[in-house]
Amino acid sequence: MPSLTSVKYTNKKVRKYAIIGGIVLGVVLVLSLGIYFLMRSGVFYKKKDTAASVFKMSAEMSQVEMESDLRKGYMFSRTTKTLMEDRKTDPWVLSWYVIPGTTRSVPAMESAFVDSLDQVLLLESYVLEGKRSKAETLIKAIDESLVDGSGLLLAFRRADELISPDSRTKEEMCDLYENPAYLKLETSPVSMAATTRYLRALMNYYDKWGDAKLLERIESLTKTIFDAGYVASYRSADQLARPTPIPVTEKSLITPEPQGEKTGNNKTGENIGDEGEDTDSDEKEETLVSLEGIELSSLDFDALRRACVLMPEYQSKYEDLIRIVEEGKISEELPLYAWLYNDAGYMYYTGSEGNADLVSSLYVMVHLAEIGRLDPDSYAWISQQIYNTGFLYTSYNIMSGEAASDVEAYEAYPLVLYLAQIKGDDNLFKTTFQAMMRKYATLDTSPVIYMFFRNVENSRVAVYARENLLVEIHLR
Repeated sequence: MPSLTSVKYTNKKVRKYAIIGGIVLGVVLVLSLGIYFLMRSGVFYKKKDTAASVFKMSAEMSQVEMESDLRKGYMFSRTTKTLMEDRKTDPWVLSWYVIPGTTRSVPAMESAFVDSLDQVLLLESYVLEGKRSKAETLIKAIDESLVDGSGLLLAFRRADELISPDSRTKEEMCDLYENPAYLKLETSPVSMAATTRYLRALMNYYDKWGDAKLLERIESLTKTIFDAGYVASYRSADQLARPTPIPVTEKSLITPEPQGEKTGNNKTGENIGDEGEDTDSDEKEETLVSLEGIELSSLDFDALRRACVLMPEYQSKYEDLIRIVEEGKISEELPLYAWLYNDAGYMYYTGSEGNADLVSSLYVMVHLAEIGRLDPDSYAWISQQIYNTGFLYTSYNIMSGEAASDVEAYEAYPLVLYLAQIKGDDNLFKTTFQAMMRKYATLDTSPVIYMFFRNVENSRVAVYARENLLVEIHLR
């Protein structure tokens, strides 16, 4: 029988080995976790340089922001809460939300759609915020649900197709605030704008956390974009839309004849009116104009430039696309841009009144500015609109150059802010910032406090994902 002394000695020895073993196990665990996170961070993977461009705010611009009521961090969190978390649509952000009225008879309303470009902007925001897990989840969701058989992103999907309606507490739906194309099309077309912006977002993610697998995805998407050629684009117009000569002296092209669809059920591609009769001249019923071609605003040239750094074989195609876009300027008097280009020429406008869309032209200006090709006349024109009136409207007449709409183009302000940022124009930045802040919610009791809002029909207030995400991305 062992003595008590020997038992105590054995117990001490066991405890000693247990402690040593625990320490060794802990060290191994820490080292393993460290190696895992180092591997995951891409430290041991030599990433290729995508030659990303960075346009930072000047000290004067930062001062303008700091002295304002803008709270960017809160704005981003409120945007995701209002348009995703409260809508129970995670990981998708809905297009818009209309806040409830002051009485129970005026309920809140929400969009029934998920816009693909909004999701890509959300992805860019996650990358900028360092939210890797959320970015990974969204990339997976986009690849699984928003990419069609060709490899291009769809323009939109119905939210109920992506998320079970049973899991959502939905507000009242309303068509008043939807993109007309969403309502008139049975199935979503592809969106080159969302696709090229997605290429940018993926390269931003790659620069921060990427690996060889993601690089392969980027190279595959680059090939898909450059090989796509003409794709179908849609724009709402009134029923009187007809091809007419462009009324500016230096343009002799005839606008290509549009095909109109009144509803998604019409597959003929013909303008719909009374059988055998022309549409009444007083009728301005909206139809959907569709054309195959290259939508000028859809080409994110900085993303394509970076892609060509990785795949130089596409440099020639890239330069051809720049030429097509640059030559799509409407006139010296109205240096906005055509909607679309194909073998028949440029489609400058789609309605019967000859009005050019502002926001799409601003995307063209931003894309050209980022690669140092912004037309000075275009920049001067948009600057004059801000300085002279302080307002930007959705469309401008191509003959008079005057605003052709009384609807404010809310999405335009963050784009002009970014133009000023690229150009280092402190005065334009300050004036545009002040114009944009007119629609920033600061009331403590507002359900959309710290978000940019729009005034919509019947004196309602709506918040849209688009301008809030653009501000989050560009004001850095």
